[in-house]
Amino acid sequence: MFKLACPSCGAEVVFRSPTSAMAVCEYCRSTLLRDGEAVRDAGKMSATLEDYSPIRIATAGIYAGRRFGVVGRIQLRYDAGFWNEWYILFDDGGTGWLSDASGQYAVTLDTGLAGDAPRFEQIVPGGLYRWDGVAYAASDLRTARCTGGEGELPFRVGEGWQAKVADYRQAHRFLTLDYSEGDTPRRYAGKAVTLADLKCQLLRSPTEIAASAGKLPGKAASLECPACGASISWRPAAAAHLNCPACGTVSDASTGTVEVMQAVRREALASTTLALGDAATIDGEPYTLIGLMRRRTTGSGEGWTEYLMFSEGAGFLWLVESATGWQKVKVLDVFPESVSASAVRVEDAAYTRMDSYTAEVTYAAGAFNWQVKVGDKVSVTEYVGGRGSLASERTAAEITWSRAQRVTAAAIGAWFGKPALASAAVASAGEGRGDAAGVPREALYGLAASFSAGLLFLNLPIALFGRHGGSVMFLVVIGLLLLWAPLFSDRFGGDS
Repeated sequence: MFKLACPSCGAEVVFRSPTSAMAVCEYCRSTLLRDGEAVRDAGKMSATLEDYSPIRIATAGIYAGRRFGVVGRIQLRYDAGFWNEWYILFDDGGTGWLSDASGQYAVTLDTGLAGDAPRFEQIVPGGLYRWDGVAYAASDLRTARCTGGEGELPFRVGEGWQAKVADYRQAHRFLTLDYSEGDTPRRYAGKAVTLADLKCQLLRSPTEIAASAGKLPGKAASLECPACGASISWRPAAAAHLNCPACGTVSDASTGTVEVMQAVRREALASTTLALGDAATIDGEPYTLIGLMRRRTTGSGEGWTEYLMFSEGAGFLWLVESATGWQKVKVLDVFPESVSASAVRVEDAAYTRMDSYTAEVTYAAGAFNWQVKVGDKVSVTEYVGGRGSLASERTAAEITWSRAQRVTAAAIGAWFGKPALASAAVASAGEGRGDAAGVPREALYGLAASFSAGLLFLNLPIALFGRHGGSVMFLVVIGLLLLWAPLFSDRFGGDS
């Protein structure tokens, strides 16, 4: 560690890591490039947008038994959002990165150049990359630019510096291929974590976060739609992609000012069960409804409503209202592992593939933590299991996984202080019927057909050529009747 005076303002600047190549003066924002025991001023670095991250420079924690402290940050912005990369220094002198995106975290360490990696242009979500005996699946592809930085950093960055990165996942494992310096990427490997896993100390308090989030020196964020002037309720920096509920204009406020991304006039949505700004207490945490959107399956026209909830203490949560009831949905920090072509496993629970379809956004209003537009489409694959259901959503740039749990209208009413929901029919949720557990009929027929094929495949040879073929065939027939009778009874006999 050594200290020196900033050439521009005279403030003390500390280099804690011997490998740090630059530092940003806290007072005048000068970028100081290190040359041995001296530094030179390379111009000003843009300020970082204060978001809802509880991390700050000086936050400390433990990773893999090694103590570390946060010494720097760069903020990276892409077409649909932004994230933070925190530079961490271990007590033993090693360094790493703590990635921070919408409340999801990962620690990665530099493992060197990856000469065996594919070209960046060849990577697609779901594509495999093998390293150290593990097959990783591509989960996120981004070309981003640096919009701000602070503290110490291991290389020179500045406004306009571009990062080309591909993230890979395998269960809790996390791997990044960084193509920022050329066609041969640098590989960083580690794991997805929570701040509790890291035993973090010196985090920002909720009061500190609320007082500073969304603010840049000398700038203020507008809460008025730049197209029609209607008020938009939002959470600065936590969810800075705005969809005007009055005129549909899509705006981006992630830089501290509001920029129109898409001016669209569209029909108003009929009233929804929940409204923007509604407050709830869920699992003991206070939440606010900050965004809502309608989606439908392409072709069928069946639709549902998704409500984005935000809590300063617990992050983001989705509530989904459909013709079959309500679900509470949380994005997974750990990726499921593939068991077979039709099954996955996560946290020792197995889930079987149930349905695949394309979902399209037909309406969006409020604030989101990524850019949402009418017409956006994702490929969805759903899985069912003993602990609710899983869904993967795939676009050209990423794959995300979430877990859904059924909740009753009475629970929703209790969370929001709306007891009328306990007895009211599900409103504005589209057409279509489902079974008592909320699974679509068509999906149940497909699932029953798959199980029937498996049953026949395993038992038919024994029934035809085995010693006790007649008994086996009798049991197979009984099994098929038990499997299909409830579905045919429900289809031809009315509601059960």
